[in-house]
Amino acid sequence: MSAPLVVNTKDGACWTRRTVTEGGIALYALADVCSCPEFVMATLDELAGRGIVGSADVLPMPVDPGPVVRPIALHEAQLDALAASGNRAVNDLVHEDLCACDAWPAKCLSSGGYFQGYWDWGYLETAIPAVLGLWESMRGGDRVTELEAARGTVYRAEHPDSGIILGHYSTIDAAHEHCVTLARREGATGLISWVPEDSDPWSPEELTFFDVEYCDGDDVPTQNCTGYVVTPLEVPSEYDAEADE
Repeated sequence: MSAPLVVNTKDGACWTRRTVTEGGIALYALADVCSCPEFVMATLDELAGRGIVGSADVLPMPVDPGPVVRPIALHEAQLDALAASGNRAVNDLVHEDLCACDAWPAKCLSSGGYFQGYWDWGYLETAIPAVLGLWESMRGGDRVTELEAARGTVYRAEHPDSGIILGHYSTIDAAHEHCVTLARREGATGLISWVPEDSDPWSPEELTFFDVEYCDGDDVPTQNCTGYVVTPLEVPSEYDAEADE
């Protein structure tokens, strides 16, 4: 039986099969990492040690992810509370399906050894700001852009590896458009994805193309990291004399 193409682990990470050793061992790397040396890749057994919660033998056809919306900036306490609420709902739902004993959530009477937190999703902290950002956009439309402008937020489009700053824009859509236009002129094709550097809502995002027409030997669509980056910048509305000291 061949190793799966995609593996999801309990910590919320998604891993894709990148290569197979001469001995037939499949090696995996994080899905959002464009390139990874073999010596730091993980085997399926190592991923099992992290806790595998899902896998797939084929990749779904990528779809347009919809409008790109800046995640909402949340305080750590707010994010923790929202993630805890979401994970509690997930745990209650899964337990109801598997056991539904009356002792839950204090404990579980089944032989599975389940407990509140057993099915926590580690990636909720990343998903929640993005979901709330989209929700606010759906509710307010142009109002979100106006609020960002009022806070003094600008977006810098650039190609850091070349030391080139393309421009500064009052909306993220304009900055994205500038980068995408130049990348397509250079021959980039495929579905567009903006990959954040980390989970911080103010993190820079790199333009990446997901090309399903050109796959590697394991039928994994090619990812082209263009080097074009959009970085949100908060422009102060007042002069801070102490900052010069």
